[in-house]
Amino acid sequence: MSERRLTLPLPHAAQNQVLRDHARFNVIIAGRRFGKSMLGIRLVADTLLEGKRVAWISPTYKMLSDIYRTTADLLAPVLVSRNASERRLEVFGGGVLDMWSLENPESIRGRHYRRMIVDEAALAKNTLADTWNLILRPTLIDDKGDAYFLTTPKGRGDLMTMYEMGRAPEHPDWASWHFTSMDNPYLPAGELDSMRASMPARAIEQEIEGRFIDEVLGALWTYKLIDATRWHGAAPDMARIVVAVDPAVSSNRDSDETGIVACGMGRDSHEGFVLADASGTYSPETWARRAVELYRSLEADKIVAEANQGGEMVQYTIRTIDRNVPVRLVHATRGKAIRAEPIVALYEQGRIHHVGLLPELETQMTMWSPVEDRESPDRVDAMVWGFSDLMLKAGLAWTPEQHAAYARGDDLYGPEWGDPEGWVPPGFTPPPAAGESAAPPKTAQERYEEEVAAQDAERIRQMVSRGW
Repeated sequence: MSERRLTLPLPHAAQNQVLRDHARFNVIIAGRRFGKSMLGIRLVADTLLEGKRVAWISPTYKMLSDIYRTTADLLAPVLVSRNASERRLEVFGGGVLDMWSLENPESIRGRHYRRMIVDEAALAKNTLADTWNLILRPTLIDDKGDAYFLTTPKGRGDLMTMYEMGRAPEHPDWASWHFTSMDNPYLPAGELDSMRASMPARAIEQEIEGRFIDEVLGALWTYKLIDATRWHGAAPDMARIVVAVDPAVSSNRDSDETGIVACGMGRDSHEGFVLADASGTYSPETWARRAVELYRSLEADKIVAEANQGGEMVQYTIRTIDRNVPVRLVHATRGKAIRAEPIVALYEQGRIHHVGLLPELETQMTMWSPVEDRESPDRVDAMVWGFSDLMLKAGLAWTPEQHAAYARGDDLYGPEWGDPEGWVPPGFTPPPAAGESAAPPKTAQERYEEEVAAQDAERIRQMVSRGW
């Protein structure tokens, strides 16, 4: 039988500390790009090649799919079989790797493993302590297995309690480590400095330095607020979907991100759903292409784009990718915090849901404080523009008194009707001031927006008639 050789990247010094000094249950807290996943894959390979069973657990199916492909490629020289649908790998010698998502932890019950890797444990949707004690920990009994929690921190909670257990002498089975992104010597020179230059101080503390942090003073959103209404499973049918874009001013590698966030309004519930976050640092052509791709994949109704920095150039850039995409340009005339407050109110009312986990967006939402930071992150701006278009302009944030006034046909003109930009609700056009000339002929874009507004108006009247 020919010899098979598995070659993995050599662990760096910080990774070797864990490999050398591990306990039975281990909590590794580290900054982004430390090499957590590669450390986990090495721990998996060591146990698989002993002919043992291993479990890899990720917070979401999307994250699980990504790590499954990476692990299967690295272990390819020693694989006997790979089952992509079950995310199961078997190596020579009988070792088996099962890969699971914490979106459905109950499916893990009844298994037994020699080793378990819990990747990005801080992002677990369910209560981590309960999932560990009631489901994961029992699978390690038969083989006296060990476990490794590998993650960048997210706020404080069960994971921090586990981390403190690893530092306490009364828990000898537990060990904890803390590393920063700088502990990875293989990162390209200057990349971390570039990240630091564009990130708020609190984000640097959590994402690069890998530290547990308290909620940010003055932050409009908290993880507790977002988690309380998180949507588990597939999103419901949408009445309308928009892709909101907050373009960066420049396109070099030190530029701000371009926020690209897809928002939807449920067909039955009339509640908001954050469907996807495709934000990043892009050239104008690339962000326009990403926005159009998201528009097409979700069969969205239109793209909403902030035009303060680029004006008509923003619309032109999108139209170079697809001239038929409906685009609505929005202009900020009020401060970012004022624009965000009505959207925060919808979160507090339990009427906006994140579909699955959106780590980068949620980090920005909970890290930004209008008290401490002059500028808001671009992902947040895009999300606010999206829901302003979907829900504020459809009257879904109105009070009962405002709905009653609208039902009576009162003139609802001005920012007190739910939009700090002073939106005019569907069906009402303020009379021209004395001396003003007649309005110019409407463009195709304006006619499209009128049609959408009319649909919104009819939906609102139906809701009012039902006593919504």
